[in-house]
Amino acid sequence: MLNKNDPYTRLDGAELDRFTCKATDGLWTGIERALDNGYGTVFVLDQGGSVRGQATLDVLRSAIRGGVHLGAAVMGDVCVPLSHFDQPQAVLPSIDDVGRLVGVRIGTEAIFLPVAEPSLSHAELRNVLDAFLSTWISSTGDYIRSFERRFAQKTGVAHGVATSNGTVSLQLALAALGIGENDEVIVPDFTFAACANTVIHAGARPILVDVDTNTWCISLEAIKSAVTPRTRAVMPVHVFGRVAPMTEIREFCHARGIFVIEDCAEAHGACYDGKPVGSFSDVASFSFFANKIVTTGEGGICLTNDAKLARRMQTLRDHGMNPERRYWHEEVGFNFRMTNLQASIGCAQLDRMDEFLRARRAIDAMYLQALGGIPGVEFPGVQDSRCSPVVWFSCVLVPADKRAELLSAGRDVNIDLRPFFSGLSAMPAYARYATVCPVSHSLSMRGINLPTSGKVDERVVGRIAEIFHDVLSR
Repeated sequence: MLNKNDPYTRLDGAELDRFTCKATDGLWTGIERALDNGYGTVFVLDQGGSVRGQATLDVLRSAIRGGVHLGAAVMGDVCVPLSHFDQPQAVLPSIDDVGRLVGVRIGTEAIFLPVAEPSLSHAELRNVLDAFLSTWISSTGDYIRSFERRFAQKTGVAHGVATSNGTVSLQLALAALGIGENDEVIVPDFTFAACANTVIHAGARPILVDVDTNTWCISLEAIKSAVTPRTRAVMPVHVFGRVAPMTEIREFCHARGIFVIEDCAEAHGACYDGKPVGSFSDVASFSFFANKIVTTGEGGICLTNDAKLARRMQTLRDHGMNPERRYWHEEVGFNFRMTNLQASIGCAQLDRMDEFLRARRAIDAMYLQALGGIPGVEFPGVQDSRCSPVVWFSCVLVPADKRAELLSAGRDVNIDLRPFFSGLSAMPAYARYATVCPVSHSLSMRGINLPTSGKVDERVVGRIAEIFHDVLSR
């Protein structure tokens, strides 16, 4: 049971191992343990279990930069006394009368809790070191090829073309499909600006349409109402992990010679009709930014089942250079390449993807239980049985006139509550393309993204529930 008067959760017994190492352990043991526990710190114990000191990742980084690993340094040499940490911390030691560690107390009230943060473990660290030591740190290397192949296989698609970020994967798709001047691309109004930006940069015109009230994604009906003789492509976006009706969209578009460019940046692992999102389109785009379900820091990928189109994207990605004839450029291309270092992180993340999805579902379930009964809080509608959405951010809708106060109340207690992005038609950059999109406008005015990182537990959810109850009951 949680003690509401104590802002910390007590861990002891076997759980302590995640937060401790021996004074005689090597530096890499401490680094990996601090990464794996998700809080970036370890307590260093002598043979009798007494606390020698504490080592955070910042302390360990400083030690490595100073070269202490060149000698016979161990964790006991680099840890610092507990008294050194005079700033509030998320992890505190519980020490008995003779100085032995008997537990740790975890709480996030003392630190800033972001709406999202990457989960990086020893697996990502080992891969990055391996890629670094291979000296293949640019856009060629084993990790690039492995990541492209494995991510495509996981999505049920034949070919993957990794890119430097998710935005340019959309731009690459548009370029490879030959979309440009005088062409129209149908884009949902409720999406991140990259979708419209890439269409505009391609020289085409984004046709903004409203989204469905339940799915928050583009609907087949909206597409039908927006199609003209100039329509070359439709860009469905699986927003916040929710799922657009891809079977119907694909069939409608392909019957009319319209390309489908699927934006799956926020929906790694989601499915429709039992098939992964990304497997329905001519080209699918994924983002691996640091807040995504799978991350490479920055990074993206284009997926396709068309071998010829994949080769064209590979060529365009690398300056338009003929892959069989070095420095021979057959068309104007781009430098959209992912690095081997980025891909090494992605390979480790792919191994943990199912773990990430389970953790986010569990967090979302806690929010639903804690906030679901608060008047004024509305969760996303349940999608039908054909849809298998995932949780990217946990989302709620609140009265528009209360949202700013909720965001401010969160900041006051170091919790990052984020507003939804604004509908494209509402912003000056897209005024010439604006249309009336009441659903998009309502979502953008009412939506809040809730923290979904590994630091979110029952206590954090309880604090957020108290904020919502206090503000919405006024």
